[in-house]
Amino acid sequence: MTSIELSAPAKVNLFLRILKKRKDGYHDLHTLFERIGIADKIKLTKIPRGIKVHSDSYITARQIDNIAYKAADILIKKKKLRSGVRIDIEKNIPIAAGMGGGSSDAASVLIGMNRLFDLGLKKPEMAKIALKLGADVPFFIEDTSFAIGKGVGERLNKVNIGKKLWHLIIYPGFKSATKGIYEAFDKGPFALTQNRRDVRIQPCFPTPVDFGALEAMLYNDLQAAAVTKNRALDGIIKRLASLLGKRIILSGSGPSLFCLYKDRKEAISAGKELHRRIPAADRKLWKIFIAKTL
Repeated sequence: MTSIELSAPAKVNLFLRILKKRKDGYHDLHTLFERIGIADKIKLTKIPRGIKVHSDSYITARQIDNIAYKAADILIKKKKLRSGVRIDIEKNIPIAAGMGGGSSDAASVLIGMNRLFDLGLKKPEMAKIALKLGADVPFFIEDTSFAIGKGVGERLNKVNIGKKLWHLIIYPGFKSATKGIYEAFDKGPFALTQNRRDVRIQPCFPTPVDFGALEAMLYNDLQAAAVTKNRALDGIIKRLASLLGKRIILSGSGPSLFCLYKDRKEAISAGKELHRRIPAADRKLWKIFIAKTL
C-alpha cells in the first residue's frame, strides 16, 4: 500500500463548562463532544523522504506550522521512518471555527500513517501522541459519536445518547482564536475565582435520551467571552434565536453556532427559513450546514 484516504469529521460541543484555570495556563473543563457529518478529506501518500502538505484552502503560511504536518513529523521521528509522507487536504470544515477541523486532520494523519506504514500503534499510545498536538485531537482518535471530555478535554468517556441528532450550523465567516477567547474569559466578569462547585454533569445517560433534555443541556461557558471579542457575534446569536425560536450556542471557542433538530426535514426547513428571512447581503460570508451525528 502506497497511499490511503481518510475522512476527518468535524465536532460540536453540546455543552462546555470551564471548571478552573490550571497552573500550566490551560483550563480544566467538562464537555460533551459530538462527531458530526461534515468532514475534510485526507490523502496520505508515501514519498522517499520529508513531509509535504498540500491543501485546497489556505491554512498556514508555512507547512511546518500546519498541525497535520506536526502529526506526521512526530511519527516519523518517533518511529525513525526512512521514508516520508505527502498529505493532501480537501477542506470542508471551516478553519478556526470551533468545529475541530485542524484537530481532526491531525488525528486522521496519525491514524492513517499508523496503517500506511504499519506502525503497530495501539489506541492508548496514539491518544498520548494526539494530546501533544492539541486538547481536542484525542477525541478524534476514538471511534465514538459522543464522549464526555474532562481535564483539558483529553480524559474521555464514551457515552451512548441512543439517537442521532440533526444540526443547523452557521459559520459566520470570520475566524476565532482559541487562545484569545480563553484570555478574554479569564479577564472578564465571567472569569473563575474559584473551582466551579455547581457543575453537575451526568457520567452516563439513560438510553435513549429525551430530545427536550438534550436541548435544555446546550450551554457554553465561552460564549460570553467570544461575544466580547466580536460584538457582531452577539447580534447574530440573538437574530438566529429570535428567527428560529431555538437555543443557539457556540461550538468550542467559536465562532460557529448551532442548534438541534429531531430530524433532517426540520433542519432543512430551518435552513430554508434563514435564506428566506435574512437578506443575502447580511449572510454573504456565512456558511450554513445541515449535519447529522456521525
